[in-house]
Amino acid sequence: MRSVARGVTTNIRKLIEARPKNTGQTVYLTHVKWVTGKSQLEHYFKRYGPIQSVNMFYDPDTGLHRGFASITFDSKDSANKAIEQRPHVIDGDRVDVEPYIPLISKNKKKDLML
Repeated sequence: MRSVARGVTTNIRKLIEARPKNTGQTVYLTHVKWVTGKSQLEHYFKRYGPIQSVNMFYDPDTGLHRGFASITFDSKDSANKAIEQRPHVIDGDRVDVEPYIPLISKNKKKDLML
């Protein structure tokens, strides 16, 4: 029984070490207009602090972004400011900002099962 418990503990430790190091620095944006680009998002959100990256999620069929984006700030404080200071209106529409919470993939979830 102890060896099984050690295996589970080891798997949990591996999952914790594998999660993104910038957790808390990244915010997730929803309801982004399809005409809004990366540079517009970066220009708007840089008021909260320096930005590491802006990622937009694209539809492979149309080539347009799907209305979702993520922004990684240099610090957690900047991300928290962006989350707290709502509403955000970009290109005439309200954009929702939420903390980014990474999901565990299905394969990694199986590692936790006994």
